[in-house]
Amino acid sequence: MKIKHPIVAYIVSFSLLLLLVSFISVSKGQNNFFRFAMINELTASDLISESLLFMMSAEVPQLEGNLYENDRQTPDFSSLLFEFTSGITPKSFTSLLELELPGRKSFSSGAYLVGKESDLTTMPIESPPPDFDKLLEEDQPEQEDESIQDSTDADVFIYHSHAWEAYLPLMDNAEKKPSEASTTNNNQNVIHVGSMLTEQLEKKGINTIHDKTNVTTGLHDKGWGYSDSYKFSRQTIEDVASANDNLSYFIDIHRDAQRNDETTVTINGKDYARVYFIVGIEHEDYKKNLQFAKELHRLLKKKYPGLSKGIYEKSKSDGNGVYNQDVSERSLLVEFGGIDNTREDLSNTAKVMAEVISKHQKGDAEKVNDAK
Repeated sequence: MKIKHPIVAYIVSFSLLLLLVSFISVSKGQNNFFRFAMINELTASDLISESLLFMMSAEVPQLEGNLYENDRQTPDFSSLLFEFTSGITPKSFTSLLELELPGRKSFSSGAYLVGKESDLTTMPIESPPPDFDKLLEEDQPEQEDESIQDSTDADVFIYHSHAWEAYLPLMDNAEKKPSEASTTNNNQNVIHVGSMLTEQLEKKGINTIHDKTNVTTGLHDKGWGYSDSYKFSRQTIEDVASANDNLSYFIDIHRDAQRNDETTVTINGKDYARVYFIVGIEHEDYKKNLQFAKELHRLLKKKYPGLSKGIYEKSKSDGNGVYNQDVSERSLLVEFGGIDNTREDLSNTAKVMAEVISKHQKGDAEKVNDAK
């Protein structure tokens, strides 16, 4: 079987070879760019992969015979040219969606490790930036001491880069719109969830530090805005870590903007707020964070199938890209339920999360002991 357009085939083959050589010779940072933007795209295409095989078969007789025995047909040149130049796969509607829907391409190329019944429609949605002026005017209820207590034997640090993210069922006004699910009231926002998780971890003997900083006020005092949220929380992390050498788990609790049907799961008759693990990939050691997320995901999946929606890898094109996860290999951003989850849903999940973190910690201790 011979290539119908040998001259064109050689030109395309040489061009692709040149691209691959360039890919090998670039720096690590550039390598990451090409890995996502070019190499994955080429190898993910059945049509382009098939064409490469036939180009190689022109020089490798054994490969040519194998293709012939398996009845592989020579790809249509016009279809190949169309896909290569437009990025759209002929007869594939989803490839058109990838060009038009933000995040669709990263989803299809493996940027997501999904959990039970998770797909494009269930991935986390970021809430719009809140009205900071309105939040600053809120009447503050009497709240417990928010100072961070130094503890040299603490293992876990819980904090909130978007501390205002709230849950509608916990708010006083039931008529609020989803876009208005923001408050500095710590009994109604993600800080309340952090307190729940802290309590459950302490019950299991895991010393935990919980930061309850009013991030809205903190940003305002520095003249910063929404986009500076992670810069602000990083300062808190560094201050706490410098005074607590034993900290190994750093958990940034957020709230998904998805609705109830996507953020709630019923297991054995009990409702739970589902969680989504976010891993920033824009730092050198992100794979260690990814491994940590996978371990927690598997622990949840084993006993509470469907509670974890999975793992979402985010680059700078999707958001911050790092999320302060470069401070520790056990650092995660967790989307803890959604805007419609109730106090009971959140409490049930807090107990489960404390359970899996405890199991993970014990597993790490066993590994250390085995290595001695």
